Amino acid sequence: MENNKNKMPLISVITVVLNGQKYIEQAILSLKDQKYPNIEHIVMDGGSTDGTLEILKKYEGTYNLKWFSGKDNGAVDAVSKGFDMASGDIFCWLDADNFYMPGAIEKIGKIFQEHQEIDFVFGDNFLVDENSKIIGCARHTDFDFEIFLYLGMNINPQSAFWRHSLHKKMNGMNKEYIICSDWDFFLRMALSGAKFYHIRNFLSCYRLHSKQQTKNKEKMRLEGEKIFGKYTTENPDSVLLKWKRKRVLLKKAIKLIKQGDAWYVFKTALERLGLLQDAEEKATHV
Repeated sequence: MENNKNKMPLISVITVVLNGQKYIEQAILSLKDQKYPNIEHIVMDGGSTDGTLEILKKYEGTYNLKWFSGKDNGAVDAVSKGFDMASGDIFCWLDADNFYMPGAIEKIGKIFQEHQEIDFVFGDNFLVDENSKIIGCARHTDFDFEIFLYLGMNINPQSAFWRHSLHKKMNGMNKEYIICSDWDFFLRMALSGAKFYHIRNFLSCYRLHSKQQTKNKEKMRLEGEKIFGKYTTENPDSVLLKWKRKRVLLKKAIKLIKQGDAWYVFKTALERLGLLQDAEEKATHV
């Protein structure tokens, strides 16, 4: 792996799906149509009974697609099995209801090829509704552990890529968490000393719709508090912590403004105050 500096790294993309015929073809095409020569796409199907398997068979052999179908113990278990099968230099995952922007994979491949010191690359993402219409976006700043810990999961996994060597060092994802396993996974990467790099490009489109697992906000809250407690002894209900999070939020806003995203800070502030409809509200009014 990566023994030839002139060779573009193999990027392994894992997709987990269960009865995803409505969106998975768009996810597949967003990879198949990338102008990048070295992609491995592994799809882990949980035993779909709709038309998902027919779509997978349709694209079998048209690009480097490998797919497997059978029962699993949930999405985290399935994506973990996919990574175990992957042979790439760079790892990432793409949910079946999301898709990549054109040229995204080529950008990532070049960064990893030219910067051997970088372990983890992440970018920005659009937010789309059930009809793939852009209804918002998520802008990020250079990685800051304090922001990532106190404000929660603010790197979209669909726009995140990391080296196989880093993945192996982490010994995989923690299957204890159903919704927030990605946050815990990336926190552990950061604490391991991994070098993060932010690219100010929209790399993927994250779909907001009614059937998302992350709609279970109570489960997300409980898992989030448990993960937060692993890395700090602060009381999640304390007034001091609430003020600290406000300070960290201001810190992030200043970073965004400094990098030229004052418009994004202003828009987000209006959404928080309820003066502007946010992307999730737009998605529910399709």
